[in-house]
Amino acid sequence: MIFGGLFERLPKLRVMFAHAGGSFLPTIGRIQHGFDCRPDLVAIDNNVNPRSYLGKFWVDSVTHDPLMLEYVLKLQGSKKVMLGSDYPFPLGDLEIGRFIEDMDLPATVKEDIFSNSVLEWLQLSKQQFLV
Repeated sequence: MIFGGLFERLPKLRVMFAHAGGSFLPTIGRIQHGFDCRPDLVAIDNNVNPRSYLGKFWVDSVTHDPLMLEYVLKLQGSKKVMLGSDYPFPLGDLEIGRFIEDMDLPATVKEDIFSNSVLEWLQLSKQQFLV
């Protein structure tokens, strides 16, 4: 989507990637290296630096690892990370979001993960749900 130029052609596209964005975030250094060293292979359809896409799309929180989630939050920002699950697969958290609740994260970050980021992605406001 990045190297094919899709985000450049569709700037209003709102995307959420499962499993904390897959391999994009953990391999951003390698991706950047390829972009810098071999633009003839990588930057054919899009010459925008791949790091500029950090925080431009949403990812879910399914990492099953607090350290990885902290890394994802550092790269993406909490406003672009939403609660995820492995439902209906039995790999999922026994209590969805429990490890996030147990992490030493600021309340504002937890609120972003548990509600604010998905509301932003869906272009909804909290006021729509207040009774």
